[in-house]
Amino acid sequence: MRKFIITLTFFAILSSTFANTVDSLSKSDQIRIYSGFRFGFGGAKQRNTIINGQDGKFLLNPNMGAVLWVRFREHIGIMAEVNYSMKGIRFKNVDKDTINLFQRKIHYFEFPILLHASIGTQRFTEFVEIGIAPSYISGFYDEMSSYVDKEPVKTEYQEYYYNKPLPFPTQRFDISVLIGAGLSIKLGPGILHTGFRTNIGLLDIYRDDRIGDVNQNQRQFNFQVQFGYLWHIKSFTK
Repeated sequence: MRKFIITLTFFAILSSTFANTVDSLSKSDQIRIYSGFRFGFGGAKQRNTIINGQDGKFLLNPNMGAVLWVRFREHIGIMAEVNYSMKGIRFKNVDKDTINLFQRKIHYFEFPILLHASIGTQRFTEFVEIGIAPSYISGFYDEMSSYVDKEPVKTEYQEYYYNKPLPFPTQRFDISVLIGAGLSIKLGPGILHTGFRTNIGLLDIYRDDRIGDVNQNQRQFNFQVQFGYLWHIKSFTK
């Protein structure tokens, strides 16, 4: 995680260093290349996780990533990303003055490839995007906490990482469909990029120790709100 953040920061600084100082749109441009970063937060849960009649709740998690955008003509392009995000689920049980919380947080490294289409003016552009995101699950941890009169009295952790010689309950890989929309604003040598995404997991992520109904596939589902900046790196004209 720490190495990924350092790499992402270095990538953003390097992109800004080599970015062009002018980013005026031109209809003669055939291909334009942008790079930059994104960060944000999102709510995530796992489907089919009903325990004792209670469905698992959305868990708020961070996400961040590096972006490469190749834009063809003015309003269509391909966006490739390398992202880190946390996904998971939580359960809350209240018994008189005691609150018990269970949270499972999963570390995801995602590699989205998106078709990106937009409409708008030189200054403001609305966009939609759709694509797939192959993912690698690097580990997760369970957190169990108890509160009495809203004061914490007990917290327990159980961690799983693939680099340890232990049985691992989840699959190593997942794949999702991404659907999103947002707004781009030309600002300085690049574009301020904001948007909303829905991430729909396609695979059952568990081998064993699943939460809830053992006979049902448990797939990830989450939504994300993201902010970022994309520097204009290079243009190819006719």
